[in-house]
Amino acid sequence: MTIHQAPVFVNEGTFGIFDHGEVPIESADWSADLIAPMSAGAMVRTGINTGNVQVEVRTGPSQVSSGEWEEAATAQVWSPTGSLRIESVVDGPQSELPILSASGPGWYELEVKARGRRQAPDASLLESAEAYLITLRPVPEKTPPAPAGADTAPDPDEEARRRRLLQG
Repeated sequence: MTIHQAPVFVNEGTFGIFDHGEVPIESADWSADLIAPMSAGAMVRTGINTGNVQVEVRTGPSQVSSGEWEEAATAQVWSPTGSLRIESVVDGPQSELPILSASGPGWYELEVKARGRRQAPDASLLESAEAYLITLRPVPEKTPPAPAGADTAPDPDEEARRRRLLQG
């Protein structure tokens, strides 16, 4: 197992796990507290608003984490190009941290563990006490997500109701 660590600059309370620098923010699912999956990659919510947090990425066969983690969440994320990286929304990719999607394009299970998110909520700190452990594991599913709006066929009953309403 290899451990990589680097500070990541946070702006507006988030940092990203983006594929090839793409940020499809309009697709973000903000319903969870820690991870907001998007049509490609995800956003990670932090406690601080602005400043640096410590991010650790572990690669290799053994991904057991040590240390006390106060929060943990998982989500399925899609990597269309196989280039998922930890990125600051302001500063871009963190070159000290490896590409997370080592198995290439496809689905991954993202696990984020955090500590210190509640110590300075919404603060602006040059260096915060927040720390994150990011792990990504390939998922056997090879089907890409459906394009937006293509997941459901029109409901014929709804169309008939609409016509009746328009006719008055």
